[in-house]
Amino acid sequence: QQTKSRRRGKQKAMPPESGTIAPEANAPSMDSSDGFAEDTPPIAVADDSSVTAVNKYTPGNENNPDVEEAVVTHTEDNEGAITPYKHSSPATESPTPTHPPSFFTNERGNLKAVALVVRNPCKIFSFLIALCIIIAFLLQALVFRASETGNPFTLPENEFDVNDVRSMQYDSYRLAKDQVQETRKMMEEGSKVTLRQSETAAVAYWVFEAEDGNSEGVFGSADSIAGMREAFDIFMADPDFVDYCLLDYKKVVGVNETQPCRKPLTPLVMYYASEWDEAKAAAVITQLSDPSKVEKFNSLALCAIEELYCDLLPNTPSPEDLAWTKGLGATILSMTSKWDMEGEMVENFGQVTELASYLKQVDVFRGEVDFGFDTEFSAANPVSQFSRGIVFWGGPLETRNGTVGEVNEETKDLEKEAKDSEKDKRKEFIKANYLVAMDKQSEKKTHSKLNSYYFMTAIIGDVILGIVTQDALLALFSLAFVFFWLFVNTRSWFLAFVGLFEIFFSIPISWFIFTVCFQIKYFATLNSLALFVVAAIGADDIFIFMDAYKQSKYHLDVLTDMETRMSWIYRRTGTAMAITSATTCAAFLCTLITPLPSIQSFGIFAAVVIFIDYVLVMTLFCTAVVIYHDRYENSAKFGCCCPCGTITPSNTEQARVALENSDGDIKRDRVSEFFKVQVAGFIKVPLHRLVMGVVFLTWMSIAIWQATMIEATKENEQFLSEDHPLQKSLTILNSEFPTADDDIGLKVYFVLGVDQVDRTGVNRLLDPENFGSPNFVPEFDFNQQCQTDLLELCDTLKTDSKYDDLIKRKNGLGLVYCFIEELAAYNVKGNLTDCDYVRKGEWKNETWQVDPNDLSEVMPEFLKQKTCFDERGMETISGRYQNEIGWNGVGMRFAAVSAESNVLDPFGQDGQETTRNEYDQFIEIAKQQDKVSQSCGGEVVMTDLNEKFVFMNNQGIYVRSAIQSSVLGVAIAFVVLLISTRVFHIAFFAALSIMSVLVSVVGTMVMLGWNLGSIESILIGIIAGFSVDYVVHLAHAYEIAKGDTYDRITEAFGDLGISVFNGMITSVVASIPLFFCQLQFFAKFGTFLCLTIAFSWVFANFGFMSVLAQLKIPLKEKGCRL
Repeated sequence: QQTKSRRRGKQKAMPPESGTIAPEANAPSMDSSDGFAEDTPPIAVADDSSVTAVNKYTPGNENNPDVEEAVVTHTEDNEGAITPYKHSSPATESPTPTHPPSFFTNERGNLKAVALVVRNPCKIFSFLIALCIIIAFLLQALVFRASETGNPFTLPENEFDVNDVRSMQYDSYRLAKDQVQETRKMMEEGSKVTLRQSETAAVAYWVFEAEDGNSEGVFGSADSIAGMREAFDIFMADPDFVDYCLLDYKKVVGVNETQPCRKPLTPLVMYYASEWDEAKAAAVITQLSDPSKVEKFNSLALCAIEELYCDLLPNTPSPEDLAWTKGLGATILSMTSKWDMEGEMVENFGQVTELASYLKQVDVFRGEVDFGFDTEFSAANPVSQFSRGIVFWGGPLETRNGTVGEVNEETKDLEKEAKDSEKDKRKEFIKANYLVAMDKQSEKKTHSKLNSYYFMTAIIGDVILGIVTQDALLALFSLAFVFFWLFVNTRSWFLAFVGLFEIFFSIPISWFIFTVCFQIKYFATLNSLALFVVAAIGADDIFIFMDAYKQSKYHLDVLTDMETRMSWIYRRTGTAMAITSATTCAAFLCTLITPLPSIQSFGIFAAVVIFIDYVLVMTLFCTAVVIYHDRYENSAKFGCCCPCGTITPSNTEQARVALENSDGDIKRDRVSEFFKVQVAGFIKVPLHRLVMGVVFLTWMSIAIWQATMIEATKENEQFLSEDHPLQKSLTILNSEFPTADDDIGLKVYFVLGVDQVDRTGVNRLLDPENFGSPNFVPEFDFNQQCQTDLLELCDTLKTDSKYDDLIKRKNGLGLVYCFIEELAAYNVKGNLTDCDYVRKGEWKNETWQVDPNDLSEVMPEFLKQKTCFDERGMETISGRYQNEIGWNGVGMRFAAVSAESNVLDPFGQDGQETTRNEYDQFIEIAKQQDKVSQSCGGEVVMTDLNEKFVFMNNQGIYVRSAIQSSVLGVAIAFVVLLISTRVFHIAFFAALSIMSVLVSVVGTMVMLGWNLGSIESILIGIIAGFSVDYVVHLAHAYEIAKGDTYDRITEAFGDLGISVFNGMITSVVASIPLFFCQLQFFAKFGTFLCLTIAFSWVFANFGFMSVLAQLKIPLKEKGCRL
């Protein structure tokens, strides 16, 4: 079957006798060094020509990138196989330019900019290289060196929607607190002495796990217990450890004796007690094995043992019950006092475990045992599969005399330098003395029934740096593959190097524009992903440009000279890449709909990077191709940037001669021919399209079903891969242990006196440090009734049983920070030396409220007192209640009460549902404080200072932004395609392809077991930005092609099939090294990139093109094409 199709002509020169056409008399004649041939060879028409080409300028085709029209006769077999076709030259007089002269076009119809590049390639190339390097140096000078911390990235903290109620509460209190503390500090005078190693400077965590199959647990055998002891003895048995440990100043020693190290926080203190009385232990176990006695003991212990809150007992207890409770408590106390880890292992270690399981039921003694046993450990199940312990490191290493009050910058710098020096000294000591032994202890083969893991705050930075360095090396493998694949496709080290250069330098140039020109100061760590973005998309553009250069040698009419040839390449690729770049930029800019500045910053920066990469491809790489053409394309000629280095005759002349002397059968490279013949032929077979349609519909049904099942994460988000020892220890700590008395819970504040922060002029992108101005409630009055009501709030939070699961308990009471208690006792006695008096509340029998007029006399000395609620006896009132006391040296600006959460901690990132449940309960408490609000003036503000509640809102924003950004990205891609192609069905089907990629990636993420955390939400939001390139390229190629539907499909695959394929290979293979990254963000990003690119390629080539082939919707040549 013969069909006629209009397509770009690949012409063949015929003998003169067939009808020679002479060149124009005034045609330019230049030597080959200028890129023109001396004589333009005659162009002839073959008598047996099957291609009629018309090369002329006609009204209406000014913007047509085709340089000629041709009628091609070919034979199709099974609607797919196409026989080689012959070319002939136009049967016309000498051609006229296809593009009329204009501001951008010269009289020959070529682009003026291209003509300039062709005439001066080395000069322009050198200028562009120098410009890139200069901008990079300017970035270093103006951005990197100007950074106060030396880190140009904005720290990932205080990341939230500034208009959300959680962030408003957070900043209202945080900024007010900071202002008050700064004012108070400036007004304080005197010196502050910090004793040697009296403060916790670092901690070392040991985490233990029973080996698989060990049903006895970690305390089930003497070997396991001894193995855990070995881990702690690495430090405790070293005599030099006393110079670095946290000293126990509470223990009384002789004049010339050194304070001992604080004992590790571990259950091993029980198993290695200096004295163990089996009879006492058995008696206690017998008593506590009766549930009714446990309940009675818990109800009376605070009153009988601690002599606290006896007035809150519902019924007056009998003297016998009080005596029994007090006696049992004394017995337990006599045993716990010997838990010091200074003895041999208790022979009957099973009894130790059993006693611990029963003590866990007792409120006032739970804190002695609950830290080191896992969640499942109980009297009914006295087996713990996990355990943990902490070794404490102290600072400063020497007694430090500091100043209180306003200090100059020089003093601050000296103090910081001293602290940093101590950190380095401690770290080097650990690495030199303990690290090898700790690594050996952590090896699996060390213990047969026990796995040990550790992490230390002193060296965690080095560990993370090592992980980042290792992952960065994997990223370098990705870039190395990009370079290798560029070389494979360009066959030139020079072009591969220039291609990698322009990809890499897109980052500093964009950074300069982003920070210096746009004045955007918020540079998120997320922006580092732009390197992978530009590596994928930048390589695509290079392949498109280079393939057009290769294809140009099959178009005889553009082989007049390099200027004409390069103008044709420039027009052909410039439009296609401009459309894809614009679509990709717009898709990334969709992230601006999120209120989170880090994602906004990434979206803007990625868009700028894509734009700069496009500019560099069309300028720097274009110039490099001209140099390559003139000096390097002939592998036997290694030229240089001088006249003697050019290839003569030029490669364009050689290509023209080869085309003129060919036998008429023109074949491209094998890959291009494969896409043009095999792939296009496969698409054009109806049966093949039917099978692909069934496959795609089946897959999309599964993907949609899976995508609808995605849900927000309910667990802490992992930082590293799950099999990394550090992540393993963190996962065990976060999931396998209950909240113990010694755990640090999230402090939740109930604040009075603070008004809503003023956000006027706040723009985090332009000024990351501007969060607004704090405001205080003018009506706030810290009067006697206000103090009374605050104390009542404290007592309620401590003792009300309905808060048992909400507020962490310690010694039977809610862990509440209430400075009113100690202020009241101080106001009565004038000091806090009698801590029993303070803790038992005997001051309540006196008039304890402080007259507001006396605060200026009471507060300065009160803040210097040692608190009675610090077990080590080292902390001052000012230190313990630094966030709760709103005294600024002149007046009380605010007052706060805080309580530690029983579920949340200040370290990890909990699931949204978990945090929301706790938040709702705390906010309900704040709403119920009408009484204290009226007496103090102003509403109660509830917040935390560790960004837990604002991050909870961020998680909701991630989900919403992921949906909004992806859908908007698809919509923008549709609009851009509609404008550029002016064909509705092409734009619609292309957008449908992008949507299919989106659903497929999300569905696959669910199949991989991913939940919707912050990482996943960010990645989903940028899917549209990654997935538009291939379908847009093919859509544009299809639209500009000539002929019917099948002809357009054939030409689209012939022109861009190889380019799109190379782009896919580059991106997919470059993403594979990221799979092995330890940092979860990069590992998941690698998986996401691979999935997105692979699905994009499949849907663009076989989905989008199959739909066009099936529907065969004709395209109008002129007029409205919508």
